[in-house]
Amino acid sequence: MTREERILQLPFFQDKRDLAQQIINIEQQEHRYLPNQFAIKQVPPYTFGDKRVVIGRIHEFYFIGIDNGDNWRHQVFADVIKCRSFFIGLPGITDQQLAFWFNNMELLAVS
Repeated sequence: MTREERILQLPFFQDKRDLAQQIINIEQQEHRYLPNQFAIKQVPPYTFGDKRVVIGRIHEFYFIGIDNGDNWRHQVFADVIKCRSFFIGLPGITDQQLAFWFNNMELLAVS
């Protein structure tokens, strides 16, 4: 069984194929790998209007997931700095919203 197959077989990724594939891509492109054993942490989903959003951490990788009602879409970041950069680059994000997401990242880092 290949490394990719092992990652895709993990129960956490069964309904998050896009998340697993992005991690596999980061491993191949940036040579940053998940260890054989790793922790998965995430905060409960937050509801914003008609969308639910979750932020989490898989070893050193951070991810956000957005549920638009039909399915979850995920975006993976190789580290916390790239995740922070994503939020900083969002058009129209307020300082209060930025502080909210940064606080969640801190909670994930220390938990």
